[in-house]
Amino acid sequence: MELASLLTRMAGQRAAVLGDLICDRFIYGSVDRISPEAPVPVLLAEREEYQAGGAANVAHNITSLGGNAEVFGVLGDDFGARTLQAQVRAFGAGTGGIMAVPGRPTTRKTRMIASSQQLLRVDEELTDPISEHTEDLLLAALKEASAACSILILSDYNKGVLTPRLCREATQLFRAQAKPVACDPKPANLPSFREVTLLTPNRAEALRAAGIERPELDSLERAARHIRELTACEAVAITAGADGMYLFTNDELQQFSGVPVEVYDVVGAGDTVCAVMALALAAGGTYEEAAVLANHAAAMVVGKLGLATVTAPELLARLAG
Repeated sequence: MELASLLTRMAGQRAAVLGDLICDRFIYGSVDRISPEAPVPVLLAEREEYQAGGAANVAHNITSLGGNAEVFGVLGDDFGARTLQAQVRAFGAGTGGIMAVPGRPTTRKTRMIASSQQLLRVDEELTDPISEHTEDLLLAALKEASAACSILILSDYNKGVLTPRLCREATQLFRAQAKPVACDPKPANLPSFREVTLLTPNRAEALRAAGIERPELDSLERAARHIRELTACEAVAITAGADGMYLFTNDELQQFSGVPVEVYDVVGAGDTVCAVMALALAAGGTYEEAAVLANHAAAMVVGKLGLATVTAPELLARLAG
């Protein structure tokens, strides 16, 4: 399938995005002195932005490409929750699967940035696994929406939402309907993602998952084999920064060379890769076609500050250039 045609087909897909929702706060300013209280820079805050992160950023990537997204996850009853909900609605994703959990704060990450450089990140979170009752609510909402969705994306930030039971039953729900399941996993949680279609770890995560401490020439292939044997997934796409992407299917590791770009911010690049590949698979694309699109999309978003997305026209122009 031609990539332009695939991008057009991707715009008609609807994805269910289940995972950890994060309210990302960015404080931008300038630094021109060191604190007299401690040897640390003093940031003169000039502006702040809030963006929908985690699973919500995956959904934003889906809608930016012209697809539709339904978001499933948990939030607290606080400013971060209200901010994130408003942002998800603003970029056109469905919020019917977002559950408010009393006593559980909304995960929030605050990044302080000066001259395009991140100085500090402050995390506010509770990572305990969600309750069985909350699992039941999410599964019920997912079952109701699954018929209208062509793919399930599991967005794992290790914040307690993707419990083993929730992953297992959500995956079974979609695979029983012959629909693909894609996941951007954390190494510690890989056993929870059995029989998904596609896993998209980054290089460090893949090596860690396989227990490889000293990388050698065949390290990524060994890591990919280990991940597939552990999870029984169909394919593993390993993102490798400037080296591009490695795709492991049919016992073969293929490299998709990195796309030259000036990197400003890698925040959210993994979300983009998973979203683009998932949407391409849902539209009938091959793993190779999905990898090409995701490789270029990732190069584009790391050239922007903060959480960024890419549109279909931007991606098409990039491929044509």
